[in-house]
Amino acid sequence: MSRHIVRIAVVAVMLFAGAALAPVRAATPDQAKALGNKAAALIASEGAKAFATINDPHGPFVKGELYVVVLDRKGVVRANGMNKLIGMNMWNAKDPDGVLFTQKIVKLGTTAGTGWVDYKFTDPATNKIEPKKTWVHGVGKYVVLCGVYVK
Repeated sequence: MSRHIVRIAVVAVMLFAGAALAPVRAATPDQAKALGNKAAALIASEGAKAFATINDPHGPFVKGELYVVVLDRKGVVRANGMNKLIGMNMWNAKDPDGVLFTQKIVKLGTTAGTGWVDYKFTDPATNKIEPKKTWVHGVGKYVVLCGVYVK
């Protein structure tokens, strides 16, 4: 009987250790919104000079799985905390469900000013296409976005 208890204890410890080592998806929509709004405020005060700070992967606009992206009104990536896609025109980009997400983002940012857009995008942590909820904040001739991957 005691060997059985020891085996169970060993398995339990292994499971808890594995869970502790697993990546934690701790970012929330509220955190994405706050980070996006912070970047929008920086762009409002500094304009395109803010892009260097936003592009810094160790700077204040990359926090765990959260990172800020800035688009112009034509869908060109002007800044990206992950340093990916900068200079790329994303206007006609579609997610697997056919959602023209860049167009939705730019339209929301230039009309309503702020709000949420849902679509699917490749999660850099997993390299898998995942559902994403993105906060959008229009500021001048740019649209700032920051999103979370939702499971």
